[in-house]
Amino acid sequence: MKNTIDQSRRTFLNYAGASVVLSLLPNPVRGNAYAASEKSISDNWLSIVRKYGEPTGKFGKIGDPVTLTIGYQPYGTIHWTATVNKQAQLLEKYLPKGSKVVWFRSLSGPAISKNMDAGKNQFGYMSETPALTVSDKVSCDLVAASGYDVGEFGSICVSNKFLENGEIKTPKDLDGKKVGTVFGSFAHRQILTFIKEHNIKPLLENQTIDQQMTGLMAGNIHAAALWEPYPSWLEQKGVAQRWIVGNDMPNTSKFYFPELQTNRFHDVGATLAIHDWLRERPDIIRAYLKAEEECRDMLIHDPDLAAYFIWTDISEIPPEVIRATLDMIIWDGRINGEMKKHLKACAKMWKEEGFLKNPRSQDPEKYVDEWADDRILQLAMKELEAEGLWTSNRLAGFPNPIKPEQLQRHDWKKYENISLEAKPWKPTKI
Repeated sequence: MKNTIDQSRRTFLNYAGASVVLSLLPNPVRGNAYAASEKSISDNWLSIVRKYGEPTGKFGKIGDPVTLTIGYQPYGTIHWTATVNKQAQLLEKYLPKGSKVVWFRSLSGPAISKNMDAGKNQFGYMSETPALTVSDKVSCDLVAASGYDVGEFGSICVSNKFLENGEIKTPKDLDGKKVGTVFGSFAHRQILTFIKEHNIKPLLENQTIDQQMTGLMAGNIHAAALWEPYPSWLEQKGVAQRWIVGNDMPNTSKFYFPELQTNRFHDVGATLAIHDWLRERPDIIRAYLKAEEECRDMLIHDPDLAAYFIWTDISEIPPEVIRATLDMIIWDGRINGEMKKHLKACAKMWKEEGFLKNPRSQDPEKYVDEWADDRILQLAMKELEAEGLWTSNRLAGFPNPIKPEQLQRHDWKKYENISLEAKPWKPTKI
């Protein structure tokens, strides 16, 4: 398993390093950005994007082809709308003719954040907790969720070695023990919430995912807080157990925003868009959000096909693990009032932990209200529905599951003999 991880990461990093130097933005086009071609964009769209100021023509006028770069994390289940979008090439059909899409692969959010700050990534995917930190520094907003979980995207995994010898039995047994996590990640928020719930003091170590996985295998750490598909992969390999999942612990809101009534730890996948592009090219934002809705359609209505596309991008992850983890996520792009309560809880914790330091986040609740804005997504969904197509509006909304069985713990063994194959795809009609 370690050799597989090392080999795949070397290939991954070589690819990612090469992609950074690509020319990422279209040539500037002068003139009135909202000229004759704005007929394809209603006044409703224009009134929303003027929140970000008047257009300058920096990225061409509405309807002009563009080159987009999108930062995504292929090794994170909740971000897999991006992987489906990339591998199935869905976004291209919504963009102006002649447009190009470059996908920047990243192992974590910081590299995407730097690219967004430099204007190299117009969109970026990460969990809501690091997204709050990014958006406190970079001029970008949360325009949609990729989806959310009901308690299984993140796990506190314990090495089988310490479970078998009885050293770790209860949360109190982690007191004073080494626990790895990625500082600043949603998994960091999960272990901090767990610590607060049980009043324990493990020795937290800032480790990459790879360090956590090899540490669990070698027994150098007792536990690790990390995200799918890694926990299920560790179980499938017999290295560690998903000892505590979000089903087994409270949401961060219990301590920071109890107005949200939920008894599970949640994560929200964030899709961020930089303000310059929101202001200049509402037609591109519309195309992007429509493509994301089609990805969610596939993930819900043909998860085997979605799993196939994901597997072609990260083929070292076993098909059964990929397919099982899809069942853990609610593929809903909307940001409802309950989700905002969750985001406010995350922002309050991150303020307390010192991750939010800039003027934008001075008041965490006000920050979330201004930052989390899905009005453009709502317009995109309305247009899709006018064509008779499925949208996230068919779902119950955060924090509810699509099906009751999603509240139960999932196991990769259910798909042990699955064979993933390519097949035709058509968006779901309603």
